[in-house]
Amino acid sequence: MKKVFAVLLSLMLIVFCAAAMAETAADDKICTYVVYNTTGEKVTELYLIDNASGEKGENLAGENGLADLDCVSITGENYEGYVKTLSFKTEIGYEAAFTTLHFENVPISLLPAPKAAAEGTDATTGATPISFTAPSLTATYTLVNQTGEKIKEVTFTNNVDGTAFATVTDLDKDATFPYSIGYPADKTGKESFELTLKFVTESGYEGTFTTLHFETVTINLLSADAMTGATQISFGPAPAAE
Repeated sequence: MKKVFAVLLSLMLIVFCAAAMAETAADDKICTYVVYNTTGEKVTELYLIDNASGEKGENLAGENGLADLDCVSITGENYEGYVKTLSFKTEIGYEAAFTTLHFENVPISLLPAPKAAAEGTDATTGATPISFTAPSLTATYTLVNQTGEKIKEVTFTNNVDGTAFATVTDLDKDATFPYSIGYPADKTGKESFELTLKFVTESGYEGTFTTLHFETVTINLLSADAMTGATQISFGPAPAAE
Protein backbone atom coordinates (compact mmCIF):
# COMPACT_ATOMS: atom_id res chain seq x y z
CA MET A 1 0.00 0.00 0.00
CA LYS A 2 2.87 2.38 0.85
CA LYS A 3 4.44 1.69 -2.57
CA VAL A 4 1.15 2.43 -4.37
CA PHE A 5 0.74 5.65 -2.39
CA ALA A 6 4.29 6.70 -3.30
CA VAL A 7 3.60 6.08 -6.99
CA LEU A 8 0.36 8.09 -6.84
CA LEU A 9 2.13 10.94 -5.03
CA SER A 10 4.87 11.00 -7.67
CA LEU A 11 2.26 11.11 -10.44
CA MET A 12 0.47 14.03 -8.76
CA LEU A 13 3.73 15.94 -8.33
CA ILE A 14 4.69 15.36 -11.96
CA VAL A 15 1.29 16.55 -13.21
CA PHE A 16 1.72 19.67 -11.04
CA CYS A 17 5.20 20.31 -12.47
CA ALA A 18 4.02 19.89 -16.05
CA ALA A 19 1.15 22.31 -15.41
CA ALA A 20 3.60 24.90 -14.08
CA MET A 21 5.61 24.69 -17.30
CA ALA A 22 2.48 25.14 -19.41
CA GLU A 23 1.48 28.27 -17.48
CA THR A 24 4.81 30.04 -18.11
CA ALA A 25 5.52 28.78 -21.63
CA ALA A 26 4.17 31.97 -23.23
CA ASP A 27 6.10 34.38 -20.96
CA ASP A 28 9.22 35.76 -22.68
CA LYS A 29 10.65 37.04 -19.38
CA ILE A 30 10.28 33.87 -17.31
CA CYS A 31 11.32 30.35 -18.27
CA THR A 32 10.54 27.11 -16.46
CA TYR A 33 12.72 24.05 -16.05
CA VAL A 34 10.78 21.00 -14.87
CA VAL A 35 13.50 18.94 -13.23
CA TYR A 36 12.83 15.21 -12.79
CA ASN A 37 14.92 13.08 -10.46
CA THR A 38 15.75 9.94 -12.42
CA THR A 39 19.01 9.20 -10.59
CA GLY A 40 17.56 6.17 -8.81
CA GLU A 41 18.14 7.73 -5.39
CA LYS A 42 17.30 10.84 -3.40
CA VAL A 43 18.79 14.14 -4.54
CA THR A 44 19.85 16.05 -1.43
CA GLU A 45 21.11 19.23 -3.10
CA LEU A 46 19.90 21.03 -6.21
CA TYR A 47 21.03 24.53 -7.18
CA LEU A 48 20.55 26.89 -10.10
CA ILE A 49 23.70 29.03 -10.14
CA ASP A 50 24.15 32.30 -12.04
CA ASN A 51 27.32 31.96 -14.10
CA ALA A 52 27.99 35.71 -14.14
CA SER A 53 27.65 36.40 -10.42
CA GLY A 54 28.12 32.93 -8.94
CA GLU A 55 24.95 33.44 -6.91
CA LYS A 56 23.77 30.04 -5.69
CA GLY A 57 20.46 30.71 -4.00
CA GLU A 58 18.42 28.19 -2.04
CA ASN A 59 18.60 24.41 -2.15
CA LEU A 60 15.83 23.61 -4.63
CA ALA A 61 15.70 19.95 -3.55
CA GLY A 62 13.99 21.14 -0.37
CA GLU A 63 14.58 20.33 3.26
CA ASN A 64 13.72 16.65 2.80
CA GLY A 65 15.43 16.22 -0.55
CA LEU A 66 13.96 15.28 -3.92
CA ALA A 67 12.90 11.63 -3.95
CA ASP A 68 13.53 9.39 -6.92
CA LEU A 69 10.96 10.05 -9.72
CA ASP A 70 9.75 13.23 -8.04
CA CYS A 71 10.08 16.57 -9.82
CA VAL A 72 10.45 20.24 -9.06
CA SER A 73 9.55 23.27 -11.15
CA ILE A 74 12.31 25.92 -11.30
CA THR A 75 11.92 29.34 -12.91
CA GLY A 76 14.54 31.64 -14.38
CA GLU A 77 14.23 35.35 -15.13
CA ASN A 78 15.67 36.48 -18.45
CA TYR A 79 18.55 38.95 -18.85
CA GLU A 80 21.19 39.68 -21.47
CA GLY A 81 23.79 36.93 -21.54
CA TYR A 82 21.64 34.54 -19.48
CA VAL A 83 23.61 31.36 -18.67
CA LYS A 84 23.13 29.20 -15.59
CA THR A 85 24.72 26.14 -14.01
CA LEU A 86 22.45 23.38 -12.72
CA SER A 87 24.25 21.40 -10.03
CA PHE A 88 23.06 18.51 -7.90
CA LYS A 89 24.24 16.03 -5.29
CA THR A 90 22.73 12.65 -4.46
CA GLU A 91 22.44 10.67 -1.26
CA ILE A 92 25.50 8.55 -2.06
CA GLY A 93 27.57 11.72 -2.53
CA TYR A 94 27.59 11.80 -6.32
CA GLU A 95 27.93 15.38 -7.51
CA ALA A 96 27.39 16.67 -11.05
CA ALA A 97 26.71 19.91 -12.88
CA PHE A 98 25.56 21.14 -16.27
CA THR A 99 27.23 24.50 -16.82
CA THR A 100 25.56 25.94 -19.93
CA LEU A 101 21.86 26.08 -19.18
CA HIS A 102 20.16 28.72 -21.31
CA PHE A 103 16.84 30.56 -21.10
CA GLU A 104 14.19 28.09 -22.32
CA ASN A 105 11.19 26.06 -21.21
CA VAL A 106 12.43 22.48 -21.07
CA PRO A 107 12.07 19.26 -19.11
CA ILE A 108 15.32 18.11 -17.50
CA SER A 109 16.06 14.63 -16.18
CA LEU A 110 18.88 14.25 -13.67
CA LEU A 111 20.72 11.11 -14.74
CA PRO A 112 22.15 8.33 -12.54
CA ALA A 113 25.74 8.42 -11.41
CA PRO A 114 28.20 6.74 -13.77
CA LYS A 115 29.16 3.28 -12.61
CA ALA A 116 32.53 4.38 -11.27
CA ALA A 117 30.99 7.12 -9.13
CA ALA A 118 28.34 4.76 -7.79
CA GLU A 119 31.10 2.36 -6.71
CA GLY A 120 32.97 5.12 -4.90
CA THR A 121 35.85 5.48 -7.36
CA ASP A 122 36.75 8.35 -9.66
CA ALA A 123 34.18 8.76 -12.39
CA THR A 124 35.18 9.29 -15.98
CA THR A 125 34.59 12.83 -17.23
CA GLY A 126 32.78 14.02 -20.33
CA ALA A 127 29.38 12.42 -19.81
CA THR A 128 26.48 14.87 -19.61
CA PRO A 129 24.74 14.43 -16.23
CA ILE A 130 21.33 15.57 -17.48
CA SER A 131 18.96 14.89 -20.34
CA PHE A 132 16.56 17.40 -21.88
CA THR A 133 13.73 14.89 -21.88
CA ALA A 134 11.01 13.86 -19.46
CA PRO A 135 11.14 10.29 -18.12
CA SER A 136 8.53 7.75 -19.09
CA LEU A 137 6.03 6.90 -16.37
CA THR A 138 3.68 3.96 -16.10
CA ALA A 139 0.00 4.08 -15.20
CA THR A 140 -1.54 0.71 -14.31
CA TYR A 141 -5.27 0.12 -14.55
CA THR A 142 -6.20 -3.16 -12.85
CA LEU A 143 -9.34 -4.34 -14.63
CA VAL A 144 -11.77 -6.53 -12.69
CA ASN A 145 -14.54 -8.18 -14.71
CA GLN A 146 -17.67 -7.87 -12.59
CA THR A 147 -20.16 -8.09 -15.49
CA GLY A 148 -21.12 -11.72 -14.83
CA GLU A 149 -19.97 -12.82 -18.30
CA LYS A 150 -16.89 -12.86 -20.49
CA ILE A 151 -15.78 -9.47 -21.83
CA LYS A 152 -14.85 -9.67 -25.51
CA GLU A 153 -12.69 -6.54 -25.51
CA VAL A 154 -11.62 -3.48 -23.57
CA THR A 155 -10.25 -0.46 -25.46
CA PHE A 156 -8.41 2.68 -24.33
CA THR A 157 -8.33 5.82 -26.49
CA ASN A 158 -6.69 9.16 -25.68
CA ASN A 159 -9.38 11.84 -26.06
CA VAL A 160 -6.78 14.55 -26.70
CA ASP A 161 -4.90 13.18 -29.70
CA GLY A 162 -6.90 10.08 -30.66
CA THR A 163 -4.15 7.59 -29.79
CA ALA A 164 -5.61 4.09 -29.47
CA PHE A 165 -3.74 1.77 -27.12
CA ALA A 166 -3.56 -2.02 -27.27
CA THR A 167 -6.89 -3.82 -26.83
CA VAL A 168 -7.55 -6.26 -24.00
CA THR A 169 -9.47 -9.29 -25.28
CA ASP A 170 -11.27 -12.29 -23.75
CA LEU A 171 -11.42 -11.23 -20.12
CA ASP A 172 -13.13 -14.10 -18.31
CA LYS A 173 -15.89 -13.64 -15.74
CA ASP A 174 -14.42 -12.44 -12.40
CA ALA A 175 -10.95 -12.25 -13.96
CA THR A 176 -8.45 -9.55 -12.97
CA PHE A 177 -6.04 -8.08 -15.49
CA PRO A 178 -3.39 -5.37 -14.86
CA TYR A 179 -3.13 -3.10 -17.90
CA SER A 180 -0.19 -0.69 -18.06
CA ILE A 181 0.45 2.36 -20.23
CA GLY A 182 3.85 4.04 -20.45
CA TYR A 183 3.87 7.75 -21.33
CA PRO A 184 6.30 10.70 -21.14
CA ALA A 185 5.94 12.38 -17.74
CA ASP A 186 5.36 15.83 -19.24
CA LYS A 187 2.44 14.47 -21.32
CA THR A 188 0.40 12.99 -18.49
CA GLY A 189 -1.58 16.07 -17.46
CA LYS A 190 -5.27 16.55 -18.29
CA GLU A 191 -4.44 18.85 -21.20
CA SER A 192 -2.60 16.05 -23.04
CA PHE A 193 -3.83 12.77 -21.54
CA GLU A 194 -7.45 11.75 -20.90
CA LEU A 195 -8.73 8.31 -21.82
CA THR A 196 -12.02 6.83 -22.89
CA LEU A 197 -12.39 3.24 -21.68
CA LYS A 198 -14.90 1.04 -23.49
CA PHE A 199 -15.80 -2.61 -23.01
CA VAL A 200 -18.09 -5.05 -24.78
CA THR A 201 -19.28 -8.37 -23.36
CA GLU A 202 -20.20 -11.59 -25.18
CA SER A 203 -23.90 -10.73 -24.97
CA GLY A 204 -23.30 -7.32 -26.58
CA TYR A 205 -23.59 -5.26 -23.38
CA GLU A 206 -21.38 -2.17 -23.59
CA GLY A 207 -19.82 0.10 -20.99
CA THR A 208 -18.02 3.43 -21.39
CA PHE A 209 -16.07 5.79 -19.14
CA THR A 210 -14.83 8.94 -20.87
CA THR A 211 -12.62 10.74 -18.32
CA LEU A 212 -9.96 8.29 -17.21
CA HIS A 213 -6.74 10.03 -16.16
CA PHE A 214 -3.12 8.93 -15.85
CA GLU A 215 -3.09 7.03 -12.56
CA THR A 216 -2.62 3.65 -10.92
CA VAL A 217 -6.04 2.38 -9.91
CA THR A 218 -8.36 -0.64 -9.77
CA ILE A 219 -11.34 -0.44 -12.15
CA ASN A 220 -14.36 -2.69 -11.72
CA LEU A 221 -16.22 -3.30 -14.99
CA LEU A 222 -19.85 -3.60 -13.89
CA SER A 223 -23.02 -5.24 -15.10
CA ALA A 224 -26.12 -3.07 -15.55
CA ASP A 225 -27.57 -4.52 -12.34
CA ALA A 226 -24.43 -3.74 -10.33
CA MET A 227 -24.26 -0.07 -11.30
CA THR A 228 -24.62 2.32 -8.39
CA GLY A 229 -24.19 5.51 -10.43
CA ALA A 230 -24.35 6.71 -14.00
CA THR A 231 -21.32 4.80 -15.28
CA GLN A 232 -20.62 1.14 -15.92
CA ILE A 233 -17.43 1.16 -13.86
CA SER A 234 -16.39 1.77 -10.27
CA PHE A 235 -12.99 2.51 -8.76
CA GLY A 236 -11.38 0.74 -5.85
CA PRO A 237 -11.21 -2.85 -4.61
CA ALA A 238 -13.44 -5.38 -6.29
CA PRO A 239 -16.69 -6.17 -4.43
CA ALA A 240 -16.47 -9.19 -2.13
CA ALA A 241 -17.86 -12.41 -3.59
CA GLU A 242 -21.31 -13.34 -2.32
